[in-house]
Amino acid sequence: MKVTVIPDAKAARRFHEAMQQIRKISGRDFETVIKSELSAVLTGAVRRTKKATSETIKKNHDNRPGAQYGFEYAGPESRSGKTYSAADTARARQRAAERRAGGKNGKLVYYFSRSKEPKAYPAWLWRQIQEQRAKSLVRKTKARGLAASMFVRIGDKLGISVKAPGYVKNAKHHKRGEMAEFVDVQASGSGDKYEVGFVNNLTRLNRWAQAGTAFRQSLNARATYFGSAVKLQASKKIKQVLDRYPGLASMS
Repeated sequence: MKVTVIPDAKAARRFHEAMQQIRKISGRDFETVIKSELSAVLTGAVRRTKKATSETIKKNHDNRPGAQYGFEYAGPESRSGKTYSAADTARARQRAAERRAGGKNGKLVYYFSRSKEPKAYPAWLWRQIQEQRAKSLVRKTKARGLAASMFVRIGDKLGISVKAPGYVKNAKHHKRGEMAEFVDVQASGSGDKYEVGFVNNLTRLNRWAQAGTAFRQSLNARATYFGSAVKLQASKKIKQVLDRYPGLASMS
């Protein structure tokens, strides 16, 4: 078994040794065993990967002290009904462009310390800020659980069922979609000659979620659980071991 994910080699080795023992006890071929066990491991990794809640996303969004916006200034807007000539509008747009060019990444920075007083902003700007923030909240909510969803993508590519909440399975980046390209899965052979390997590159990009750590913990937990099941049932029949250990009993 080739597992070149962030988790250390020790975790992968313990898991692989457990798989070989399961193969001997069950009489199943390696492909059947590894697919059954990976289903449990990937499900465990999904559960252990940190995920934001809808409440924290909304709270952090509402509490942002400031944000950057690259608005295109449409021109001056009069509160008294005054009309502006094309030349006046052109000059105002030019000044706005010059000010914007001096901001970070070509954008002005608008702070929300007075967000409860909309009149602190020009009407045109306040409307656009509200529109942009509403769109931003939708994007953040749709991306909830994106790091954990990579384990579901691995399962999809291997034809393995992985249990995960609906929001994790449907998580999408607002520009890159499911980001399935960050998962590289390779499988070859069949039966006892079956080999599988995968790399979850998103674990290097999303350190907050600690997806790599979650996978290592899931590998170790599965190997430990199998060892405990065998130890507890050592004095009984092998059939009872198989029935006691989830995964083996469901193999077909």
